[in-house]
Amino acid sequence: MTAGRSGVLSACAACLIAGCGSIDAPTAMSVPAPGSAAASAPTQSVTLGSALAGEQAVARGLDDMPRSLDPLLVNDVPGQRIADDLFEGLTSADISGKAAPGVASSWESSADGKTWLFHLRPDARWSNGAPVTAADFVYAWRREVDPRTGAQYAEGLAPIENALAIATGNKPPESLGVAAIDQRTLRVRLNGPTPYLLDLLALQYLYPVYEPAITRYADAWVRPEHLVCNGAFVLRENVIGSRITLQKNDKYWDAAHVRLQRVTYYVLPSRADQAARFLANDLDWTDSFAANQRTWLKSIVGEQAVNSPYFGAYFLGMNVQLPPFKDNLPLRQALVLALDREPLVHYMRQGMYQPAYTWMPPLPGYELPVPDWQGLGDDARHALARRLYAQAGYSEQHPLRITLYIPSQDGDSRHFFEAITASWFSILGAEVRLYEEEFKVLAQERNLHKLPLFYDAWIGDYPDPYTFMQIRYSGNGNNNAVYSNPAFDQLIDAAGQEPDNVNRYRLFQQAERLLNDDAPYIPLYYYATRHLVKPYLRGWQSNVMDRNLSRYMYLLEHQRR
Repeated sequence: MTAGRSGVLSACAACLIAGCGSIDAPTAMSVPAPGSAAASAPTQSVTLGSALAGEQAVARGLDDMPRSLDPLLVNDVPGQRIADDLFEGLTSADISGKAAPGVASSWESSADGKTWLFHLRPDARWSNGAPVTAADFVYAWRREVDPRTGAQYAEGLAPIENALAIATGNKPPESLGVAAIDQRTLRVRLNGPTPYLLDLLALQYLYPVYEPAITRYADAWVRPEHLVCNGAFVLRENVIGSRITLQKNDKYWDAAHVRLQRVTYYVLPSRADQAARFLANDLDWTDSFAANQRTWLKSIVGEQAVNSPYFGAYFLGMNVQLPPFKDNLPLRQALVLALDREPLVHYMRQGMYQPAYTWMPPLPGYELPVPDWQGLGDDARHALARRLYAQAGYSEQHPLRITLYIPSQDGDSRHFFEAITASWFSILGAEVRLYEEEFKVLAQERNLHKLPLFYDAWIGDYPDPYTFMQIRYSGNGNNNAVYSNPAFDQLIDAAGQEPDNVNRYRLFQQAERLLNDDAPYIPLYYYATRHLVKPYLRGWQSNVMDRNLSRYMYLLEHQRR
């Protein structure tokens, strides 16, 4: 790469990253459209009362249409939001996002932590009035790990005895380590101590499902007229690509403490549209907002714009079984190194997020195994990236030409990816073009392992390293990079048998170092939540898992000024 071209393109990349303006000033792409509700919105203030509002109906934004309403097939955040309102597991996420009693009112475990007994509430009911029984959990969990179901989260049940063998077709579903002792007692046998078990049980892929509805209606059981659920709300309307409407479930065991009568989720993939609808008072809660609108939104709504740490990571995936990445570690490493994450995240994400250098996001008690190259200066790191690029067989005369597949989003995200490709061109001479696809299409192609280079992200299901490490285990349904390293798998298996949490974390750290050295992904940043929330909406709390169940929410009397 010649010095002249490098200098010019570095300036171009810097312009993209900085938005050709100051850090605090909104860039051109953040200015609302003239005449829009957002553009004309004045600084908002609200007078609150102390009593409950007469109408308890909440409008929530949703970043995308859930891929399924079957909780055992849900592996996306929008789907989890809906599943959390419609269903409930043995445990449930409380207002702080931590595990609390759900369908199970109590439990106990054996001294070795490998056998658990859960006692179900006598008043737990399905929305049709039928009792929720231990057999419902046995049916649901067997269905989850049965290969015929095709559940991507089947491996998520790995701590349960025989789950992995069933998911890989080596044992029948009936051998799963779960049994109904009687109608209200469930026994669970584990492969080893599982410190995060109670958090795991609060997740959608361990929710019970109603077997008679699935038997009668097959895939159509999730339609509003057929769906039987056991959560705080029932499904009343599902308008594809538009909205999902829920109504309070009077059969829910804790219905007396559920204040909301109706929850409407509006599907709004454009973060700018969510903000506009919020400012027009059409939404009480947004799933997110555009990063480049943060300063402007803060000036209008103040503390109604909420940011907090979130246990998730944003990255790019490289399919290590497809060219040009198959058997080409130097190329994968070159792309990892040839990004200046600090300015990229600071300018293009308005400083809301923390640049990522590891697979795992920060977690108390877990020391992130930051790679040695993170401590290099920019010039030294760029030089190393160029050497690896040349070692991989590429040069100015023979540049890498490849497509990066990204979801169709607003300009905020598109400019972020443009800055990434500009950096690769500036530092390496790599020619990477962007191709936008509807998120559902992109997700399907990732899962079918058709894409060499693609957008990806992972939100931890529970506060433990295993929720991240498991998806790089050989054969995992969410392993979009098709990564496989027997040494990595052995470390994860050893961690699953280790009763001491300090030693568990050390094993995970060793596994993560292997993963980082093998470079099947390109870390970008660790997530933070970004919600807009009306001041009169109460019953929620920022938490690292970003679980905010509608069952706890309520509206206060209020008057806008």
